[in-house]
Amino acid sequence: MPLAISDVTAILQVRVRIDGSQFDRSVMTEPEFLLSTRVVFRSVRHGGTQLQASWRVFRNFHEFQALDVQLRHAFSQDMKLLAPPVPHRRRTWLRRHRNATFLAKRCAELNEYLDRVLSNSHMRLTRFLDPRAPLMLRCFCNFDAGLSTAKVTVLPNQVENCVLYLDYRDRDVDVQARIDETVDSSEYSALEGVEFDEETDELDSEEQLIEQRRPARRLEGRSDDARLDEVQANLMDDKARNLIICTRYECACRVSPFHLTHHKMMQMLRLRDLKQTYAPPGGALTALYCVLYKLQQFNDLDKRLYDALTGFPTKTSNEIGISTQEPSDALSNDHLQLSNGVDLLRQTLANYGLLHVHTLERYFCTAAVDLKKRLHEFKSRRQMRVGAVELVLLATMLNLCIQLVTNDHEGSEQQILPLAGLRSIREGGRITMTCGYILPTFVCVNGLYLLAERRRVVSESMSPVLGSEETILTEQQRRRMWTGLDEMERCFMAEIERIVSSEADAFALAFDFHVADSLNSAILDAVWDDCQHNPNLFYLFHRQARQFGKGHTTARFFMQYLEVTFGFEGASYLVDFLLHVLPEKDLRKQLWNARWIRLHRQLAKRVSP
Repeated sequence: MPLAISDVTAILQVRVRIDGSQFDRSVMTEPEFLLSTRVVFRSVRHGGTQLQASWRVFRNFHEFQALDVQLRHAFSQDMKLLAPPVPHRRRTWLRRHRNATFLAKRCAELNEYLDRVLSNSHMRLTRFLDPRAPLMLRCFCNFDAGLSTAKVTVLPNQVENCVLYLDYRDRDVDVQARIDETVDSSEYSALEGVEFDEETDELDSEEQLIEQRRPARRLEGRSDDARLDEVQANLMDDKARNLIICTRYECACRVSPFHLTHHKMMQMLRLRDLKQTYAPPGGALTALYCVLYKLQQFNDLDKRLYDALTGFPTKTSNEIGISTQEPSDALSNDHLQLSNGVDLLRQTLANYGLLHVHTLERYFCTAAVDLKKRLHEFKSRRQMRVGAVELVLLATMLNLCIQLVTNDHEGSEQQILPLAGLRSIREGGRITMTCGYILPTFVCVNGLYLLAERRRVVSESMSPVLGSEETILTEQQRRRMWTGLDEMERCFMAEIERIVSSEADAFALAFDFHVADSLNSAILDAVWDDCQHNPNLFYLFHRQARQFGKGHTTARFFMQYLEVTFGFEGASYLVDFLLHVLPEKDLRKQLWNARWIRLHRQLAKRVSP
């Protein structure tokens, strides 16, 4: 009963194990290990019946090492605590890695490694049907070919096995997701005009019913402590904006459900004659979603271009006046288009901050090294939050005036203005926008930004008097306010050219030998880890760095070596901190110019002329 991958509707369980090994001296140079994969799933043909399929494939130890390298490259933070498979170099060198006793030990080690890797749910390795999940394990266990050729059977004893428990737990997670999800994709949307009181009562009763039927399970205190630490760190970052934050121990505002905190925010907006117009689809980088959504209200060039490239049909109406486009499809397409635009906006924002890091150092009174670490974390998605520094930088880069309404204990209102002395990379005048900001809680760790605007008067006679900035502008003026992400990156390229051609004051600062010593050891440790503790690769980096430090090689050649060895992002990361290690001012300037000229060339390849 073979099935195609398109027939699978849900994968319930994935089990990957090493079941044995083989070695034939006459035809093999290295032993091979039998990788067995068992998948429990549902299909379109069988409805809710649970099916299982299993297949086997042979992999050698070098392929396991390649898998480990790929995982460490994609999930550097998650894989730090996991040890790689032990190579046993001495036994390999003595040709003793082929006997049966050692192969059994190797199978146990690989099984332990697979268990530790698959136990990390954050990497989503077993979610083979999720388009956002990585493909490393899917390709390693040969899921596409294995499922199509495997023998599919009905899972026996479905009433008694653990898959029902997985379904029951997923049901709890789904209900909790309804409570925690953002207002744009839930019943709490203020755009639909739904009041929150009745919905809150229904959710509370449903949550109580689930709590009564849920089996007693011990929570992991360690993960809860880490989550609370992250909430505390985010609140301290918000406190830098002079917000009134509660300091009481175990205050209810830290652990309130999302629908209650959102209801409180809606009340604050209504008291100020504001209404919510957009809520981001997720809990990360929500400020970027709001800003990009606001800009596309002036000119939807990016959306129309994305629809044309993806082949999404435009919204049309038939003779009866009913739209032929499904609202759910249009909403998911808009979310996907905004996510791609937010990713480009995030990278440009981080690069813009790195380009003007010394101006930010004087404004925020923070060391340039700390600002670079923060911006690189924001750029590499390790920091999924728009904090105080990023919000000011966003307003400066796009020439925005952000009116911020926060749900703190005083209902604070703030105005985020661009920094003086920095040029915007958006053409057009200044845009004023209003955002509601929900402070970080245990449910929404990163906080949440909501786009709001003034309630418009329906009467036509009063609309010219109370008209907003958007209604006064003509259509041509509105389109000039935002000309798309590509034009923004062209302006950023022009800003790079201006900074590189001018004599920047970044090299006039005094050289700090104490910072240089600490950074030098930290850079060497990072390079040693990235080289997988390979002494040859580490020695090659050390040699190239010494050659450039002595002036024997050019900055362009050194930048090319770093890019080939560590990739473009890794090379940019190393160069930004090597600028604080090199004592010679001329070498620092050459390396800085080579770094930004390389980024300019990369942007020129992506952005059409």
